[in-house]
Amino acid sequence: MGEHVRAVVEPKLLVWARQSSRYGVREAAKKAGVSADRLTEWESGGSSPTINQLRTLANIYKRPLAVFFLPEPPREFDAMRDFRRLPDAGNAEYTPELTLAIRRARFRREIAVELAEELELEVPRLHFDPRPFAGDGNRLADAARKLLNVTLNEQLHWRDKYEALNAWSAAVERAGVLVFQTSGVSMREMRGFSIHESVYPVIVANAKDSPRGRVFTILHEFAHLLMHSGGLCDTDETRNANSDEQRMEVFCNHVAGAMLVPESALLDAIQAMASAIRNGGIAETELAILAQRFAVSREVILRRLLTLGRVSLGFYRRKRDELHKAYARRREQEEGFAPYHQVIVRDLGKQYIRVVLGAYHQEAITSSDVSDYLGTRLKHLPKIEQAVFSGVAP
Repeated sequence: MGEHVRAVVEPKLLVWARQSSRYGVREAAKKAGVSADRLTEWESGGSSPTINQLRTLANIYKRPLAVFFLPEPPREFDAMRDFRRLPDAGNAEYTPELTLAIRRARFRREIAVELAEELELEVPRLHFDPRPFAGDGNRLADAARKLLNVTLNEQLHWRDKYEALNAWSAAVERAGVLVFQTSGVSMREMRGFSIHESVYPVIVANAKDSPRGRVFTILHEFAHLLMHSGGLCDTDETRNANSDEQRMEVFCNHVAGAMLVPESALLDAIQAMASAIRNGGIAETELAILAQRFAVSREVILRRLLTLGRVSLGFYRRKRDELHKAYARRREQEEGFAPYHQVIVRDLGKQYIRVVLGAYHQEAITSSDVSDYLGTRLKHLPKIEQAVFSGVAP
């Protein structure tokens, strides 16, 4: 039907869709199976794509087909504040993958807000005044932990890294935050990002990271939200914070670390390890014991020991590089397969899914809507509901 029928679209819509998805002409044309000259011709109004060709472009740009028939391009989101310290970032452009992750997060938040209003849900508001805690990461960490209502005793009894990830994620969601994950963005580009809003602020963590790495990212982004400074982060540590963005990253790293490993608890734990923590370093066995005790990564323990002056900067950097290389090797060996419904729950978060399913069961949205909002077919809903409402870990 659409093989020969030409689509009557405004050329500027084609340009907008490509550029807002961060594709160059040649890259987009290659993905669409046409020449760069042909795509340029469509975008200049010299000719028009067929309906099928327009569907192909819509799929590449991850846009609904209907958007191409609007008279004007829709208003796009404002650029995020960029806290990253990528090797050659400068004013780095977002990749298409990161652009899509940000767009999806904003879209899902809008859906959650609309459905919550329609269902008259009482949504927790993250009202927090950061001014009394300016520059004091330890006090802010204590306040944040109380806000999340996670006790140290509870944390010390978590069995493994997945229980820790699920528990911290659930605590942040109870505070009124939507917690998403994405596996489509490179770790080199993004560890996480946050969107500060009064209703349903958003945290997105990179699912390619380790479970304990994601815990740190989620709490790092939670610190950003408490400071009213959402943005795009890589969470890498630096001692040379020369810009406001870098200083904010260092501060949020400190808050996340202090939330996970309170200073007094860490000092108590290392009292019996005096012989293993000397000459600016720590033995591997003791490092692993501390990480296991607090259900965090060894890198988090290293960061806390560095902050407390128990290891040197040189030791921290050498050991951190060793840990990163070991994790990369381990990830290649352990690459596994997660059940489909668990991936959906992981990526969308339980809070968002509960709102969507609640609207579906109250007939506020159709089966087509719920499939669209969750990005899955209806046949998967029973397992997704079981995972969300029975406490099954994603």
